[in-house]
Amino acid sequence: MALLGRILLIGATLAVSSDVLGAQAAAKASACDIGDAMKGNTARAALAFDVARQATGTPLAATNLKNAVKMVESPEKSGDEPVARAYILGEALSLWLNQPGTGATAKRRDLGFTTNPDATIDLVGALDSAFRIVEAAKPTCLDNTAFYRGGHKYYLDVANGAINSLNADKLDSAEYYATQANRLYPASPYGTMVLGSVASKRNDNVKALEYWMRAADVAGRDTSYRDVRRQMLANAGNVYLNHAQSAAAADRAAAARKAAEVYAQLVATPGTKGTYLFGGRQNYQTALLLAGDTAAFVKSYEGLIANPGSYEYQDLLNSAVNAARSNRSADAARLFEGTLTQNPFNRDALFNLAVTYLTLEQNDKVTPIVTRLIAVDPANPENYNLGARAYLSMAKTAQQAKRTAVAAAYNDSTLTWYTKGNKLPIEVTFTEFSPTENQIVVGGTILDRRDKMNAEAATARPVRGKAPAKPAAAGMAPKAVTLKFDALDKAGAVIGSSSLTTEALTPGKTANFTVKIAAASAIAYRYSIVE
Repeated sequence: MALLGRILLIGATLAVSSDVLGAQAAAKASACDIGDAMKGNTARAALAFDVARQATGTPLAATNLKNAVKMVESPEKSGDEPVARAYILGEALSLWLNQPGTGATAKRRDLGFTTNPDATIDLVGALDSAFRIVEAAKPTCLDNTAFYRGGHKYYLDVANGAINSLNADKLDSAEYYATQANRLYPASPYGTMVLGSVASKRNDNVKALEYWMRAADVAGRDTSYRDVRRQMLANAGNVYLNHAQSAAAADRAAAARKAAEVYAQLVATPGTKGTYLFGGRQNYQTALLLAGDTAAFVKSYEGLIANPGSYEYQDLLNSAVNAARSNRSADAARLFEGTLTQNPFNRDALFNLAVTYLTLEQNDKVTPIVTRLIAVDPANPENYNLGARAYLSMAKTAQQAKRTAVAAAYNDSTLTWYTKGNKLPIEVTFTEFSPTENQIVVGGTILDRRDKMNAEAATARPVRGKAPAKPAAAGMAPKAVTLKFDALDKAGAVIGSSSLTTEALTPGKTANFTVKIAAASAIAYRYSIVE
């Protein structure tokens, strides 16, 4: 799983968050008893703030905000109600930030302060200081302060400003906006997330990890941020894993254990699915193997073997490949078999299961799988060779048992499978299969192998009275290749098709291809050669 290089805008997400925060504030208004302590100037300031809130963007709002600030700017004026005073001041500064023409800094007099009127005030810092007093004294008011920290346009602007700047590689601007977002609303992970990505782009992985893990921790406290948590854990896990894969032996295990720890959190995050789930588990297993923790590695896929129907086919397939690579062939076979219960037409699972059966010397199981494989991938000589290898092994076993007739039959089948693969006029290999909700993209290479299909005849022992066969490749006319692709659902039904035709090829030449098939929720594909 590669590092996520581009971060999406969060306006839509935060617009929803604003509504949620507002609803929470209203629902928990009785729990936040801040209003009970308001009297005198503090109570009058609250009324002025309500008028300003309803008139946002108008001269009336500015007038009432100035009055509210003036009444609570000092303990003497507000009646020494520190928590209530801080709450009203924080609300007023938040609304000031969202008034047209007001920036992050302003002259104190322009906001209604009468003390040090010519001094400049940092609105974000002053708002944060005021609300920290409230949040420390009255934790039941956290929803209310969260609304005024992150539920308004100014926060959306600086958070998205950070993300836009990051995506445009304007790192200084991204850092500035992200820092402002963090100061204003530290309970949101977005600012810290961007700071981590800025550090990564500056090749400071130590700092990037610090920020990303902090953002993951913050995101873990609120279910609405679970996607952010997944992204941060994936980023951090990749840094640790890359380090483990390139580190000297002395450091490898420690880095791998850190990677495994992070990926375990990713996989365990409620609601994790798709790439985050199967990619996260794949990397988790890789990290465990690098750390030498084979017991944990085996445990990581035990649930998939026991109940494959509860997992995505890609999750099963990745675990099967890792099991095969670690020479746990019996486990790999069960995982590949589980993959095929979820995606019966997956060419990778079919091919690797056949190879695994060969490794386990379960040769009688190979050709039924290869037959299914050739039905979806008919132009790969290696597929036919798998069948030939299985029959060759069975022939040797029969010969050792002195079952001569059976051995002869198996040898005939070996030759049949080998010849079918050898006589393929083209060879198709694949480099891409990208399924999305509405289409699949398949890419690869087509090789004209008409020269190879005649090689056997050219090198065969001459028949008496006949001249030896000669390779015909030099005289073969260029020929285009047409393939028809079908997108398949789990039942094997065709839910979309597309064809492609290459330029005219000569023997030994290749052509790259990419084909897109409009098909909703396709999980596999097959192709055929159109003559």
